[in-house]
Amino acid sequence: MPKRLENYEHIHLITHTDLDGVGPSIVLRAYGITHSPYYVETRKVDEAVQARLAELNDHELLMITDLSVNDETAEMIEKVNRKPDGRYVILIDHHASAIALNNYEWATVLPSVNDIKMSATTLIFKALKDAEYEVSPIIHVTDEENDEIETTPDYSVVEKELFFDRLAHLVEDIRLYDTWDWNVLSIQEAADLNTIFYARRRHDFIDARMDYILNGQLFTPEDTAYLEFSKDELRKILKKKSKQMVIVPNFQLKGHETPLNIGVVETDSYYSELGNHLAEKYTEEIDVVFIISLVKNRVSLRSIGDSINLSEIAKAYNGGGHPNASGCDLSELGPEFLTAVIEASKNK
Repeated sequence: MPKRLENYEHIHLITHTDLDGVGPSIVLRAYGITHSPYYVETRKVDEAVQARLAELNDHELLMITDLSVNDETAEMIEKVNRKPDGRYVILIDHHASAIALNNYEWATVLPSVNDIKMSATTLIFKALKDAEYEVSPIIHVTDEENDEIETTPDYSVVEKELFFDRLAHLVEDIRLYDTWDWNVLSIQEAADLNTIFYARRRHDFIDARMDYILNGQLFTPEDTAYLEFSKDELRKILKKKSKQMVIVPNFQLKGHETPLNIGVVETDSYYSELGNHLAEKYTEEIDVVFIISLVKNRVSLRSIGDSINLSEIAKAYNGGGHPNASGCDLSELGPEFLTAVIEASKNK
């Protein structure tokens, strides 16, 4: 992390579209750091980074969080950082599949610190804290011409300490959900935060979390009402999808030495909750759960335990992620896998 971010004329942020991808933008705003965020899916990251590199002006900083880049893009970043024009690029990630990027000085990939699983949000929060930045939240106000502008009020020391504590709490909730530690530690609030994230428009969610840092209310009354509704919906989905799951037996996946029994189900919501539920419920019958989204052409991989490294499997199919939670494009699995799923469904 560059020690003096204010020396850059503009800061660009390319980050993921999920909760842990939005988290870094919230952290930057909470620290009073003006930036332009761009949210991209994993499969679009190299295209987005290369396009931004081509447009990066002198004395501008590009931050990449919760995403990794391929070798070609990494070399392009290396060339930009070597030029004495004030442009610089940094990458902060926590996915084990991206660990090789640590060979570059500008990349920080830390899946865990002191045996605690990390998130991108946690890493950027820690970096700013360690660099002794102060929490001074940016707020939006309307000027005399009725245009919305960003400003940072002159907060007191007591206010900054209170804001820091609230931000730290929010950051930990994001880490708990993204690493699935919330399930191990039974901290429902973290899962509820993710539910609200997907129920709200992105900018509304971010604004509401900034309001929390300022005022101390993590969930609005509307959020609370929606959470009651969604929990009932989740129970119905878990019951329905458990019945619909098919098991593909003894399928050899790239990135793993031995054949696996794969539980396969299709859905467009509650990927993590459904994957964890099925992995725990059918632990004797399956080794891994594949949650397919036909609409998004995506497959979410989920497992429990440490016998299978899903990040290696996903990486073999041009995806990535964590040992117990990863993903890739459905089309990358090829016709052999789809044929096996169809045959398994016939035999169910």
